[in-house]
Amino acid sequence: MGLLGKLKNKVDKQQRTDLLSIEKTNVIDGIAYDEKIFKLFLLLTDSADWHDEYNHLMLLQEKINNYFDYIEGKQYLETHPNAKVEEVEIQIKFLFKETDNCKKFLEIVKKTVNELSIRTTVNIESGTKDTY
Repeated sequence: MGLLGKLKNKVDKQQRTDLLSIEKTNVIDGIAYDEKIFKLFLLLTDSADWHDEYNHLMLLQEKINNYFDYIEGKQYLETHPNAKVEEVEIQIKFLFKETDNCKKFLEIVKKTVNELSIRTTVNIESGTKDTY
């Protein structure tokens, strides 16, 4: 393999490991448990811009669905085996200002959490940076 081939191989490997957190749809970005109030906090960070809005929304939807599965499957017991979770708060933090379609999607998400077996709320911290 020539030098260019080795360099391309190295760049390809770096791209696979340097994914944005929103692209790691099967990863919970942050988790904390407050044993005094029996509340589980889940953090979802989104630092991607909105140049490819459709793909971004698909990734966000997949990641949020995985958070719901995490809650419903009580997977938090793997890291917090003695947790008596009565409430879950999902905190979604954006770097870039959300698009109108994203805001509409998040309103649906806020309604959907009412269907979960554990009382769940979603708090959104809007982005401050412009995509364009």
